[in-house]
Amino acid sequence: MTIIGIDPGSISCGYGIIEISQDGFFVIEFGLIKPNEKSQNFNFIDRLKNLYDNITSILTRYKVIETAIETQFYHKNAQSLMKLTQARTSIELASLNLNIPVFEYSPREVKLSVTGNGNASKKSVSYMVSSILQIDLQKHKFDVSDALAVALCHISRKGNILKRNSPRNWREFVALNPDKIINP
Repeated sequence: MTIIGIDPGSISCGYGIIEISQDGFFVIEFGLIKPNEKSQNFNFIDRLKNLYDNITSILTRYKVIETAIETQFYHKNAQSLMKLTQARTSIELASLNLNIPVFEYSPREVKLSVTGNGNASKKSVSYMVSSILQIDLQKHKFDVSDALAVALCHISRKGNILKRNSPRNWREFVALNPDKIINP
């Protein structure tokens, strides 16, 4: 079973693809979808088409069967909220046009699932995702770790057992690594 987690954005969209099997799970690919150098002057509609085309290509190439996407949070800027909504719609349509179901998770739900704290920082989320998936995300933007966190949240919500010896949340990490905790 192959799933994709997506952290939507109109300028930079993070994605992470995870393969789930009886033996556990592993990362197939992760990255950012963003306008290339030549398309920086594209209008917003062209950027949405670029996002749609890239997501469609990724979903097809990796034979993804489920899409997990982070819901938007409240924006004070109405213009930003509208653009993010349009970007999410492009992603959802790409999935639905390929008959791939879309599952939505709030940022708080994703953070709680991965770190055990619904108010965790992006740095904490990135650290836990790196630990759980045993990959180095230090050189990547938070959009990538957020997308992988969405995928992990989906795996957790679907009832799949995470068959790794690595911690699934902050509490487990602390229990497994008491020597790494600094007490004031």
